[in-house]
Amino acid sequence: MTGVKIVKTLAGGLVALLLATQATPAAAQDLSSTLDGQVNAAMESANNAVADATRNANAEWNKFVRMANESLPPGSSLPHNPVPEPAPVPKVPGGSGWAPQAKAPIAPGRNGEIVGAGRSYLVWVPANYNPARPTPVMVGYSAYQDSTENFRNYSRLRESAVGQNAIIVYPRAIGASWEGSPTAVTRPGQDIRFVRAMIDDVQRYYNIDRRRIYATGMSTGGGMAAVSACHMADLFAGVAGVSGAYYAPVNRGCQPIPVAFMAVHGTGDTLTPYHGTVRRGERVLPVPAMFASYERRNRCAGGVDRAPVGPNATRVSGRGCAKGVQVIQVHGSNHYWWYSPSAADELWWFLSRYAK
Repeated sequence: MTGVKIVKTLAGGLVALLLATQATPAAAQDLSSTLDGQVNAAMESANNAVADATRNANAEWNKFVRMANESLPPGSSLPHNPVPEPAPVPKVPGGSGWAPQAKAPIAPGRNGEIVGAGRSYLVWVPANYNPARPTPVMVGYSAYQDSTENFRNYSRLRESAVGQNAIIVYPRAIGASWEGSPTAVTRPGQDIRFVRAMIDDVQRYYNIDRRRIYATGMSTGGGMAAVSACHMADLFAGVAGVSGAYYAPVNRGCQPIPVAFMAVHGTGDTLTPYHGTVRRGERVLPVPAMFASYERRNRCAGGVDRAPVGPNATRVSGRGCAKGVQVIQVHGSNHYWWYSPSAADELWWFLSRYAK
């Protein structure tokens, strides 16, 4: 209302002043002086009204604080001034909600090693990595008595569709083996805890898609991929073993959660035979037994489909499964990581279809 009064005063005075210009100069001067006085009076009235409103608001706030404090437990009190809102967590452009907790140590298109989660692990970051877009993760487990670097090199995951689309993480094994195998030097659950912590550590630096975390491995590393599907089914969307050493413990006491499963295995494997064996006093499960186990776990409808994969392999796929179940039989082949068919490309084309 005060603002309206000022406007009315100014408007009325302006009209009067315009009319006065048609009269004598003395009359105009008198009217101008009168207008100045009215404007000054209106401004003083407005300032007084603002001061009164401020005092009333402060009085109401203090009254509210007193009443609120009376209802609080002894020793508690409300602040006399409103607490400012906390600063928002910085987000990566694109709205993913993820924000880095530390500077990424490895640039896109590069290899490197990160020490974290109680051990260390090698990392490959794809050249097209975009921190605004969640990126899948592939965990690669090395074989028994093999080095992490050697597995990284011969698996060719980096050079395949995997390396173009996913962050690849190669954890270092303790004693060059993994739990679930009779050669393991770690205690039960130790490698599992490390892998979980490693994934969390990777997420400190990179925007990972936690719905699309996969695992693969060679021989005993393939067995550790099965351990990942068995005991970390809440974390992994799918796994693929290549010439996997599926000792019985890797498939015992599994979480009842569907997980995509793939095995690439030579029918002539003499180290971890396709139809199973006993090694170091522990049963190595047949590949068909692993396939049947995941058919049940993934609630497949029953029956299989077969299709050739190049001139020397056959793809066997379960039907009507909640998550895919597949074996690639490499006919007559021994204990290898294959380039024809490409194990790296095949496992990516299969696993990348599935998410948590």
